Amino acid sequence: MTNYWSAVGPDRHRFTRRDMTGAAAMLVCVAATVLAAPGPALKVVVGVLGLLAELGMLLGRRILAPDRAVFGVVLTIAAGFAMTLLAPNGLGEIPVLAGAAVLPLCVPTGPVRGAAVAVVAVGFGVAIMVISGSVTGLLAGVGAWFIADRTVEHAALQAERDKALALLAEVEATRLARAEAAAVEERGRIAREMHDVLAHSLAGLSVQLQAVRAVAAREGASPKLTEPLDRAAQLARDGVQEARAAVGALRTGPPRTVADLEPLVGGFPGNSRLRVTGRPGALAPEAGHAVYRAVQEALTNAARYATGSPVEVNVAWDADEVRVVVRDHGLPAGRGPSGIQGSGSGLHGMSERIGQAGGTVAAGPAPDGPGWRVALRMPVAAPAAVPPAAEGAADRTAGGTSRETGGSGGKMGA
Repeated sequence: MTNYWSAVGPDRHRFTRRDMTGAAAMLVCVAATVLAAPGPALKVVVGVLGLLAELGMLLGRRILAPDRAVFGVVLTIAAGFAMTLLAPNGLGEIPVLAGAAVLPLCVPTGPVRGAAVAVVAVGFGVAIMVISGSVTGLLAGVGAWFIADRTVEHAALQAERDKALALLAEVEATRLARAEAAAVEERGRIAREMHDVLAHSLAGLSVQLQAVRAVAAREGASPKLTEPLDRAAQLARDGVQEARAAVGALRTGPPRTVADLEPLVGGFPGNSRLRVTGRPGALAPEAGHAVYRAVQEALTNAARYATGSPVEVNVAWDADEVRVVVRDHGLPAGRGPSGIQGSGSGLHGMSERIGQAGGTVAAGPAPDGPGWRVALRMPVAAPAAVPPAAEGAADRTAGGTSRETGGSGGKMGA
């Protein structure tokens, strides 16, 4: 199966609203600088430099590979310096500062990054000193350094928040597993009590009634006495069987169902949404449990590898099957993976569980955009093949309607 991270890595070719706003602001600065340039020839030159500055930002942020993005940023900074010197009354400083803000994200951590930021800061201060004619212009370099430093701090903070969000998803999954284990343990304790007390008492009662019936028959008792004894003994035997069945049900515990997806998605510590369409049908217990576990694993994977991305869970019911799709949109622009790694067997285990329940699952890159998509199909069971409890759970789901449930909406700042 395709590696998850290889498909949901940062999508550098997807333009966001923030990118469009930045590009528009850059074009406004370029236009103002062109108007401030003296003479038609310089206006043309400054206009070309402005376009090169815009192109450099696009290359560095969205087009070039991460290891080559620095070339685009350097182009933006160089074009900004040239615009500043050719049109001192314009806004050529803006491309330089924009490049200084992006530069630390394109250079690996270490002395090289510090040297690159220092060169840009000193060059910016010298340029401002030249066009202003004052030595105090050198202080402008501090501003460029400050912007670059804030970029580094923001990236580090965002990485820590993403890691915290992924860890929170792991903790939530662990909490649910422990709660289920505690519930199973408590049900087992109750089952043992029922087996040791109720079932044994009913079995003893059945033996005693059969003994009384045998004595009554030997003494020649009338049917008016023996028939009630026979009925009482039969009721006691039935009670023993029912008690044993109840003990077995308590020990196994109720499986999860599709109806349990609503609290699961609602408790996801990120930006998630559940959408249910169609009229809910009845699934076999093992099928509903497999669907629940598959969605749970898909949500956890999204928190690990696409931290901060909105996650959509779509459940579509048909007459013959239910289709469930869990899809994220990849890492947001400029974000890295959380660093939280799974066991590597989650998708394989999901496929096995769904297959054993009679369904199919497909996981891979989303066909209509960036991100990862898990799609599964599970046949709807015949009504006679599903216990009444499972049918009741299906009936409690919104029948014949479409509803949406939102998650926590990224309360960790996703």
